Amino acid sequence: MKPKANVPQSRKPNFGSTLIQRKHFPLFASWIDKEDSSHYGKKNIPYDFKLLYHSGRDGFDAASFHKNCDNKGATIWVAKIQGSTILIGGYNPLDWSGDRVWKYTTDSFLFNLADGKDISTTKVGYPKIPNYGICCEQNQGPHMGVLVCNGNNNWQNYDINAVNYPSIGIPYTTFAVDNYEVFHVIKK
Repeated sequence: MKPKANVPQSRKPNFGSTLIQRKHFPLFASWIDKEDSSHYGKKNIPYDFKLLYHSGRDGFDAASFHKNCDNKGATIWVAKIQGSTILIGGYNPLDWSGDRVWKYTTDSFLFNLADGKDISTTKVGYPKIPNYGICCEQNQGPHMGVLVCNGNNNWQNYDINAVNYPSIGIPYTTFAVDNYEVFHVIKK
């Protein structure tokens, strides 16, 4: 019988993302707790982030999004706008279940990383109108305020007057993304 190799486990969590790096998660945790962007470091993140959905793996359709993300609780999604370095995303502290339902929250947020690799380019915005923080529609992907994934990689932001969330540089237009991912946010 061969002895088992005693290989130490990596201390760096593998979040499974193709869009973001380990350095992004302390930033997200800080925003979840409504703290300054540098509040948490890589070693003291109070949340685990588990990849639930990857559009390149699971499909861009709304049914795949809901199959993987409904009834999971808090999630954060990240998308890379096609033809750019821009990463956008949002935090839903509730869940994505329901159909044609607006959910009240003061804790959700949208973010924009103008250069996805440079976290100093980030902007974050919390809801101005909590009644319209999150919308759940079975025929759509993430829908926050009037930033909507209409399914099949058809994204739209038509909050030109920044009514629901503050203006943080997310394009006011219809656009496509290279990929988007959703992570379950679990308090440690």
